[in-house]
Amino acid sequence: MEDNDILREKRRAGAALRRIIDGIITKHPEVDTMAALADRLEVLADSFNSMPDKAVRTSFGHRISAEDVRDFIEFSPLTGSANPVAAPLRLWTDNGRAVGSVTFGRSFEGAPGVVHGGFVAAIFDEILGFAQGFSGRPGMTGTLTITYRAPTPLLTELRIEGSYDGTEGRKIHTSGKLYAGDTLLAEARGLFISLTDEQYASVAAMQNSSTDD
Repeated sequence: MEDNDILREKRRAGAALRRIIDGIITKHPEVDTMAALADRLEVLADSFNSMPDKAVRTSFGHRISAEDVRDFIEFSPLTGSANPVAAPLRLWTDNGRAVGSVTFGRSFEGAPGVVHGGFVAAIFDEILGFAQGFSGRPGMTGTLTITYRAPTPLLTELRIEGSYDGTEGRKIHTSGKLYAGDTLLAEARGLFISLTDEQYASVAAMQNSSTDD
């Protein structure tokens, strides 16, 4: 698990890198200025090569440890404050539902001024994956169906909601909605599948194999 002091500094670094990413996309510097910035960024990137690797998560689903939950939230490509590619999406629970907020910057643009639909699908996968936890035995995504109702605006605080709708055997049903203010932007239905003990062991083995490489 990350030390609190290290995690705090990684969050700072993540926020700074998000600003750099937005700057690369939205600014138009002189070529010499951009070349100098690229040189500095390459030096910073190279400095990580000699650093020791952090421990990777090895538990998930209904068996996930408290330490791995924290690691997932902080470094997820969707919710991670310490992950510079995340918007990030903030999640919490409210009266038995999953609720979240997110503001997408220019690096998430699809059509002009609009969030790329793939990122809309991704945040639904995340919040419905969170909502399925109310089942008591969360699984992995089986199907995710998105209905886009209106363009999702950039640079606007969005509200997303997810609900656990019931379980049939190993099938976990969920649904969600995305809003900008009172405007419904998209709806989703997600089907998650609880893993058998054998499937859980198989996925865990894949994780362990990847850490050995």
